[in-house]
Amino acid sequence: MKTESSSLLLLGVGGSGSATVRGVRRAYGSTIRALTVDTDAASGSTSEVPFVLLGGDRLAGRGAGGLAAEARAAFLDKPDVLDMHLDGVRTAVVVTALGGGTGSGATSEIVKRLSDHGIASIVFATHPFPFEGEERIAAAMTAFGTIEHAADVTVPLPLDTLVADALSDNMKDSLQRATDTLSTALTLFWRILEKPGYISLDAERLRNAIAGSGRARFATATAFGPDRAEDVLRNLSSSRLLADGAAHAPIKSIFMGILAGDDLRLSEVARVADGFRAAFGRNASFQLGTVNDEATFSGRLSVAVLVFEESALSKTSGESRKSIRAAAKNRKNAEAALAAADRFSDSEKTMWHDEDLDIPTYLRRNLTLDR
Repeated sequence: MKTESSSLLLLGVGGSGSATVRGVRRAYGSTIRALTVDTDAASGSTSEVPFVLLGGDRLAGRGAGGLAAEARAAFLDKPDVLDMHLDGVRTAVVVTALGGGTGSGATSEIVKRLSDHGIASIVFATHPFPFEGEERIAAAMTAFGTIEHAADVTVPLPLDTLVADALSDNMKDSLQRATDTLSTALTLFWRILEKPGYISLDAERLRNAIAGSGRARFATATAFGPDRAEDVLRNLSSSRLLADGAAHAPIKSIFMGILAGDDLRLSEVARVADGFRAAFGRNASFQLGTVNDEATFSGRLSVAVLVFEESALSKTSGESRKSIRAAAKNRKNAEAALAAADRFSDSEKTMWHDEDLDIPTYLRRNLTLDR
């Protein structure tokens, strides 16, 4: 498949998001349509994946220095910088890390730009380790809330969960494992969407599934041997990445891909699909796809799942509709306020704890104002 012909784009934002995308590109191959975006020119020092530098005049490729407001401004300086890479794209899978500068500040604006082009988006966002401190965690949560308003689907990924099974406690090894784990999972996800087998689950089905869905959980599992279906099902059912969503929100729909070699059995597909639905939502909408790849998956059974939560915003009550209209009005008012603030762009910004106090409080805090 030619890269430019794909309607599916993998987009990495910031240093960590870009590293994950490069990992997927190495594992999947050069045919994947991918793009990385950062305020740090060093992220584009390799030729593995096309790269876009944000804030060239403002930041001169030095990075945002952990300041989300600087990264946001860097993108808004030239929001059309991505446009030449979006021809033919209908769905974007965005990977970002929250709590720092570029991911926290630029991701929501990038997703809004994608939406302006009619591109559906699903954002995989890693969250800081608990020991990184309350301030960094709060910054990540604020950024995540802003992204949720802009994206079709958001997938929270706590770093401590991604490294839960690490064999080493070494900091470097743990962080690399988090990147590798997510890269491996997304590689499986890409194979399901672009190399379907007997049961097709392609990018258009994903686009239809994520439209306005809200929040989702994502996990993968792999097993070998005669009991591999049972082992995969057990690992998924106990996955910490799925546990929080299953415990606190009704499940609206399930998107599952099963990958194996030519030895894949109908009984295995039925066992995994039926068992997972029984555990996570028998009445939920369910879509299944298979990938048969003897060269890659001989003797192996891998499963990737997206579990979509029931979104409060999808309810049709009068109060929900009122909230949606108020949120839309707030966004328009905020954009007008920011446009007015641009008149004073040459003035020194009022910064406090990495926040630009010249930006209206309700926008920074992701609040809805009653009218």
